[in-house]
Amino acid sequence: MKIKLSTSLTKNIFVAVTALFTMTACTEELPGVGSIPDLTPPSADFSYKSSIANFKQVDFTNLSISAGNFTWDFADGTTSEEQDPSHVFAGEGSYDVMLKATDGNGVQSDTVITVSIVDELVPEFACNSFECSDRSVWGSFSGSGSPTPPDGDTGAKLQSATHVLDQTIKVTGGVTYNVSFHYVSASSSGTSCGQFLLEDPDNGVTFVEEGIELTPNASDYVYKSFVINTEVNTENLRFYLLPGDVTGRYDLVEIKKVD
Repeated sequence: MKIKLSTSLTKNIFVAVTALFTMTACTEELPGVGSIPDLTPPSADFSYKSSIANFKQVDFTNLSISAGNFTWDFADGTTSEEQDPSHVFAGEGSYDVMLKATDGNGVQSDTVITVSIVDELVPEFACNSFECSDRSVWGSFSGSGSPTPPDGDTGAKLQSATHVLDQTIKVTGGVTYNVSFHYVSASSSGTSCGQFLLEDPDNGVTFVEEGIELTPNASDYVYKSFVINTEVNTENLRFYLLPGDVTGRYDLVEIKKVD
């Protein structure tokens, strides 16, 4: 059995289908004229450290990329929209801190890092990357950006007899620490680019005393570290570095507890 559609019915069906297609197509969101894809979506990330003065205060550093708006949730009922906030927690414990980073297109990225609040001293060198407005915290040095230091900004150049890096910090007795820095010598010919001392100045205990060897070339910083065990009665640690017979450049002086 064959069904024959009339000409008018055929036209009506065609018009209906065309109208349906047009309505469906119009509901799709098309990119704007001249628009380009978002090739660098945001990526949320951060680091943190406890304040030496108050272990419950944590200073956050925002490491997010391709984002301009930030929302922090400190997991204790408080939030912040600052880029690099400081927050005082109620007390010891673990807090799952969340950072949400959003770009100008409304694209969002979030990350959660568990922040542990513990009542213990966390030692730290002031102005450890040498971008100081007050260089007296270290003694005397010349700023140097060539070759480019690890932090990408400024290193400390020890060249003249008046230069010295000298800083004493609070530490905990009976603890193992890793003290480190990056450095580069101006030449591979000579004896050393520094005379280095790590000591407990109160009890006359020397942990490290040696010359800093020259680097293979004058273009690339190298990493140097020392593992020390403080005495039970140690309260202070002195970092003392004098120039050698070859100019040395230093950056990122750090101390970390070895578990």
